[in-house]
Amino acid sequence: MSTPTPRPLDEVAIRASFARYRFASFAEGIALLVLVSIMVMRYGVYHGEGLFTSTSHTWETISQTWSPIHGVIYMVYVVLSFDLWMRMRWSLPRMLLLMLFGVVPVLSFFGERWTHQKMESDLRQRPTLQDEEHPRR
Repeated sequence: MSTPTPRPLDEVAIRASFARYRFASFAEGIALLVLVSIMVMRYGVYHGEGLFTSTSHTWETISQTWSPIHGVIYMVYVVLSFDLWMRMRWSLPRMLLLMLFGVVPVLSFFGERWTHQKMESDLRQRPTLQDEEHPRR
């Protein structure tokens, strides 16, 4: 009995999906850094009563405005990560790792590079629909 041949990946669709993921990864990284900066200003620098009371209210307003925006950006990041994960047919732990990249400040930038390397490695090793059109070297 022979081992079943894995279904080939669609390299063109994967590369398009990765381009969307890359954009979302950078957007999420920047949005998360902005959110962390706002939280530092709100709770660290201008927290409490006294001299900075009006400034504290300003940072509270900024925080209440930016937090939902960041939430939407993260949800878009999650959807695009899921799309790439499905197209690459990666394992569940890889999906969880992609989600984690968007939660820790600055990690999305490094996670994007790591994901790109893994994707390229997998595309070299696994069969794709485009192999018949352009044989690998």
